Amino acid sequence: MPLLIAAAYVALSTFQAVVICVGLVAWTGIPTVVAVLIATLFGLMPGVGTILAILAAASAWEWPWLGSTTLFCSLIALWGHVALRYAVPALSTTPEGD
Repeated sequence: MPLLIAAAYVALSTFQAVVICVGLVAWTGIPTVVAVLIATLFGLMPGVGTILAILAAASAWEWPWLGSTTLFCSLIALWGHVALRYAVPALSTTPEGD
């Protein structure tokens, strides 16, 4: 299961970065090389990257708002699942010696 989660995260983050790159080029007209660097940084951020990807997909590719929101919010849902399933139980366990 962790391998599947990691693969889904990589796939969605990569697609998110591509959408942000296209949006940056369409909005600002900056060179694609610069847009790729900026989009890669924002594509790895769950909150900011998600919002930018939703806006870019809706404006640059003319996706419906509901479709782009559903797709890119699934990345935040994936983060929530990982936090609740793996991080929270690890933080709440007591050491073996107590």
